[in-house]
Amino acid sequence: MKRALAFLTLSTISAVYMAGAAHAQGDFYIRSNYSNGGFNGSHEILTLPKKGYHEARYCDRTFWVSSGTVVWTEEEVAAGRSLIVEENIGAERRVVCSDYSAFATLDDLGLKKREIEQIRRRNEPLDMKSSRLRTIRDAFSQFK
Repeated sequence: MKRALAFLTLSTISAVYMAGAAHAQGDFYIRSNYSNGGFNGSHEILTLPKKGYHEARYCDRTFWVSSGTVVWTEEEVAAGRSLIVEENIGAERRVVCSDYSAFATLDDLGLKKREIEQIRRRNEPLDMKSSRLRTIRDAFSQFK
């Protein structure tokens, strides 16, 4: 009986330990902060390949990112915000990479020049002069 109880206890402890180790890896995000340290925004990045995502390196670690995320990081750096890659495990956050000068750009993703141009065009801000909403607003401005 003692042997069975000891075996059961050991098995339970091993299972709990292994389950904890399996769940130790969290979610990864690129986080943007204002110069005063305040949070601006974040994008999730993946540790495994996914269709439509591109392989990118951040501080000697491989991640999978969308082209939209890469454009966003380029814009954030150009705007003077700081970027970090962080791992979130439950309520705990751990900085994985803070060298945002080495973050991937669209040119680093191995895309063709035409593809990069299309992505940049797709992510350009709307031109307010030709915006449909602006046209509608102007049409109804006389009814104030």
